Amino acid sequence: MKSMIIFSFALLIFAGCSNKVSSALEPISYGSYKKVSFEEIPSWEDENFDEVFACFKQTCEKSSRKPLFNHVCSISKDVKDTKEFFEQHFTPFVSIASHSLATGYYEPTIRGSYTQSDRYPYALYGIPDDLIKIEVNDAYQARIKRPLRGRFENGKVVPYYSRQEISENALAGQAPICYVSDKVDLFFLQVQGSGRVVLDDNSSMYVGYGDQNGFPYYSIGKEMLKRGYLKEGEVSLRSIHNYFDNNPQMIDEVLNTNPSYIFFQQRDRGATGALGVILEGGRSVAVDRENIPLGMPLFISTREPLSNKRYERVVFAHDTGGAIKGEKRIDIFFGSDEKAKEQAGMMQAQLELWMLVPNDYLVQSKGAVE
Repeated sequence: MKSMIIFSFALLIFAGCSNKVSSALEPISYGSYKKVSFEEIPSWEDENFDEVFACFKQTCEKSSRKPLFNHVCSISKDVKDTKEFFEQHFTPFVSIASHSLATGYYEPTIRGSYTQSDRYPYALYGIPDDLIKIEVNDAYQARIKRPLRGRFENGKVVPYYSRQEISENALAGQAPICYVSDKVDLFFLQVQGSGRVVLDDNSSMYVGYGDQNGFPYYSIGKEMLKRGYLKEGEVSLRSIHNYFDNNPQMIDEVLNTNPSYIFFQQRDRGATGALGVILEGGRSVAVDRENIPLGMPLFISTREPLSNKRYERVVFAHDTGGAIKGEKRIDIFFGSDEKAKEQAGMMQAQLELWMLVPNDYLVQSKGAVE
């Protein structure tokens, strides 16, 4: 069982709060939103609402006990007109934040073995025994920008090992879940947060996010641009892999510029988000839960990365991610096939975002919908 330390950071009480445009959302979001009508949402009429409703029902399996969703989930058992259901029971709020970004992720597949060898030299670690999870009081959680993690050393809590320290064998005493064949693929498995390991006997093992070392995420694509290893506009999973194939001596130096390190847990099914539902390609997104609660239906308008056509649809906040910070910031789950890998690797576009907030919650929490 992992150690847990509770801190109450009194000095954080003096930290400023974000300005909220819509006070109706104060109980659920730290972002800036404006109430609009469904008619103002582009391509709303073109949506496949039966498909959206099926995804909503799956979302309710994990979120129906939350005050935000318990009523709207309870009345969704006998619905004949799915479009009407959303229009009658939700209110759209558009994010008016100036900065926006939509990226993508997928479920990668990597070769592995339970036995370390020349073919499988790299450890895929579970949650280390000495990792301390440091929790803060609820009142201060919104002001903490990354997980607080540490370890004991000489009777004191010190930061946990960085990626570079781990790559230099700091976890030599920990038994890994398995060993994998490619260090770069392992890195991107950590970036994606979950995936499938195909073992020697061709059986599959699913792994998902377990915890992390507490360091902030830093984009190696940004670092490679900065160093001139890649050119503006050509950063993708493929171009990064190609660079390392041609320059293997640079792998550790570049990867270690991202000090964040993800630890995994074994799972009995495919890609599963932080909400606990199996992720659905094109419908599941990762969000910053400080601004968008898990389970929240959203409408997004951005660009599809391979065709550059408009990509406008209802999605659901099924997941979180260390690099997903901000109210107008999402990571779209594209699936697990080769096309999904290409889409995820190329996805980087501006975003318009609407939260579809249950009316009943707005009425109960504020007395009226603003």
